[in-house]
Amino acid sequence: MKIGFIMDTDYLTGHPEDSALLAQWVVKTSPHRSLYVVDDDQQLVGVIRLANAVEPVPLTLQQMMIPLSEISAVSPDDSVDVLVPLFRDNPEWSSIPVMRGNRLAGIVSREWKAPANPAADDDWDAVSVGQLYESLLDALYTGLIIVDNRGMTRLLNPEGAEILGVDPDEVVGQPYEELATRLFDHMRDYLTRSAVPLALTGAVDRGERELRVSNGRHVLFKFAAVREAQHVQAVLITFMDVTPLKHAEVQARYQERELEMAFALTLPNSKVEYKLKSSPEYQDIYDPATGQAQITGVIADGTYHHVINGLRIMAELKEIGVFQLVGIDKDTLVQAFIFHDVGKAQPVLRVGQIFVPQETFEPGYLHAGRSADWARKDYHVTEDVEWLVRYHHTPEKELPPTFPAALKPMWRVFKLVDGLSAGLTRRDADIAPMTLRGSVLTIHETNPDQRYDRHYRLAIYSGEIIPVTG
Repeated sequence: MKIGFIMDTDYLTGHPEDSALLAQWVVKTSPHRSLYVVDDDQQLVGVIRLANAVEPVPLTLQQMMIPLSEISAVSPDDSVDVLVPLFRDNPEWSSIPVMRGNRLAGIVSREWKAPANPAADDDWDAVSVGQLYESLLDALYTGLIIVDNRGMTRLLNPEGAEILGVDPDEVVGQPYEELATRLFDHMRDYLTRSAVPLALTGAVDRGERELRVSNGRHVLFKFAAVREAQHVQAVLITFMDVTPLKHAEVQARYQERELEMAFALTLPNSKVEYKLKSSPEYQDIYDPATGQAQITGVIADGTYHHVINGLRIMAELKEIGVFQLVGIDKDTLVQAFIFHDVGKAQPVLRVGQIFVPQETFEPGYLHAGRSADWARKDYHVTEDVEWLVRYHHTPEKELPPTFPAALKPMWRVFKLVDGLSAGLTRRDADIAPMTLRGSVLTIHETNPDQRYDRHYRLAIYSGEIIPVTG
């Protein structure tokens, strides 16, 4: 293990011309027991052991310090093995400076403890093979590491070594910290992000971590502690390379951004984009017994994402042939969906707030009417678009007699898209790939709150809804 992995960058420094009063004040106010003297270029020139700075003396730090020529220093690339004899032979030293060239890079405190000596084989042989086998079945993925109760790496299988990019001969039989240097940049990262120290102390028994290791791979680790008579005997760590999954996530985010940019180009002007992005949507839990709901999430630009999700659903409908049906026009539906919520007036709510939906949100037909008025007056949409926007919150039985009968199939598709997009945006719903048979759509919507699950068929031309069971 290299010293750079364990060195501390929290230390006291002063300038050679500073008053000695500084050292005297530090003695009284700081837990540090050494003050390092550096010049304007941060080059180390000496050290003051604060135990010798108690008596008031009218001197500068330069006159008080032990000069660099009499100091033993180490390099970040040195092995930690050099620290043990230095601390042993110099009991008055509270810390040892770590230098890169002539510059002070950090220190190693006397409180640092050398890794444990390898455990005797008898200790390892006492571990129950049956327990190891059972835990292994629960946690095995691809790579496998076994760490004994003294923190020694006892096993690293070939697949695991390939994932981590290490030679098993260099880490097996050594303290786990030696392997940790290949996974983490610094001891602080290891202690704050690794589960192994916690598992060895019995603080946690199982769990997982996802880390980006030093060879650039993203690795998912799962761990389980093996206990005997309540004492931790070993920690099993299984892991797998999830780099392709991470790349796929990045690609998905990139594609999402591309979709947003493409959508922005379809907007007539920045006012529409601003209005959609300034309209929040809310996630909530509804209690039918009280008629109240509680806010669980706030999506600041939710209406904008609602529209984007709707366009994604329309893209799927196009793929399966819905827009090939007579009476279903893609351009009309897209334009209507862009404008359908521009007149929405949302209240300002916060996470945890309890509310009565009917009293808090205005009826949908009001914002639908405003949206239709603005779309027709300011953006000169077609009459078909206006009809769809104005009545997208109206039940079919309540449509006015003047509503064009030929527009109803497209209106039904619009209502479908609006509802599914609301599920995606506000409920984190999962919409299975839809299928079209003739003019009948099959939809499977599942939600974290199963009360909103829907599995049904929609006959686009008749409007009949047929539940799907099983």
